[in-house]
Amino acid sequence: MEKKAINMFVRNVYVEKHKVTTCPSSYTAKQALDLIKGTTYRCIPVVDRDSNEYKGQIYKVDLLEFLYEQGGKPEESVLAVVDEPDSYIHKDHSLSLALLRIDRLPFLAVTNEKKEFLGIVTHSILMDLFRDGFGMKTGGYCFTVSIWEQTGAFLKLLKLLKTFNIEGAHTFGNGNELVRRMTFTISEENEQVIQRLKEKIQHAGFRVLHVEKIEKGE
Repeated sequence: MEKKAINMFVRNVYVEKHKVTTCPSSYTAKQALDLIKGTTYRCIPVVDRDSNEYKGQIYKVDLLEFLYEQGGKPEESVLAVVDEPDSYIHKDHSLSLALLRIDRLPFLAVTNEKKEFLGIVTHSILMDLFRDGFGMKTGGYCFTVSIWEQTGAFLKLLKLLKTFNIEGAHTFGNGNELVRRMTFTISEENEQVIQRLKEKIQHAGFRVLHVEKIEKGE
């Protein structure tokens, strides 16, 4: 089984600040709206240009509502409309934590220990990593296997795969005391080899729930 280096920390994947459109916290609501109108984004980070401190997110729709529906004044500070001040994550935190925190947000700001803005990590970045975990960039066959919760069961399955190059793997069913599911993709194109592997896995006592061919770059 070939080992692949996987960057599992935010610091390895975020978009650096010089590539990100940010709104200065000194802007008025009208200036912020004009700024975001000139982009293709629905939401951008708000940053203090002097301290580089992250202040939160500003949504185009919130600015429009503030100025045209709520009677907000154009000269009022953008900080009166800013949202999600806690929508940031430390650069040395794990990607799994980023995945848990991002949820409904368009992005998380990436900061250092002083809350200084370094950049952002987006939904698309995390989804690309998730796709990579299924081996979608390299292609092959994706197996979904049911694994019983028993000491050594996971190792037993891995031993059956030791001659294959695993392009990606995920486990599901965390918290289930009896059974879990594992998906893994191997870079093998021979259908007869795949069929023999499926039979070997089943003979070892595992249940193969699904086998799907994934085309490279799908």
